[in-house]
Amino acid sequence: MTDRSKIVYKSTAIGIVAALLLVSFYFSLVGFIQSWDHAVDLFTGDFWFVMAIAGGFGTQVGLYSYVKRVQKLIKSRKLAAITASGTGTSTVSMLACCLHHLGDVLPLIGLSGVTLFFERYRYPVMGVGIVINLIGIGLMLRLIVKNRLWPGILVEK
Repeated sequence: MTDRSKIVYKSTAIGIVAALLLVSFYFSLVGFIQSWDHAVDLFTGDFWFVMAIAGGFGTQVGLYSYVKRVQKLIKSRKLAAITASGTGTSTVSMLACCLHHLGDVLPLIGLSGVTLFFERYRYPVMGVGIVINLIGIGLMLRLIVKNRLWPGILVEK
């Protein structure tokens, strides 16, 4: 197995683990704040939203890992600076996807009015998270294509 193949496999595994961790975070947050039964009910009801968000996040993390590993392989300082910009998109995406869960915590600190907002607009907020995920994935893929970093045609610089 070549270094390039190892990079693809490791990055894929990291993306899968990141998606699973995000789903675990989802269950932990809802289960801790409310109840495990409520977490399962919410997950079942929002299954496609949660899976789209977790899948998009995992894809971004996997792509980011791939670009960082390729950057180390070809020792490119320019690529390191460009890759850093992808981190911000992934962070914004994760925040947007979990933002509607602020409604679970806000009553504890006395902000129940804001809770109503997040409960009422939870699907649009999750939709924004999915769109931001897609933007992040697009930016990472653009970076890979622009710098010719895909596995079969990796250009040594």
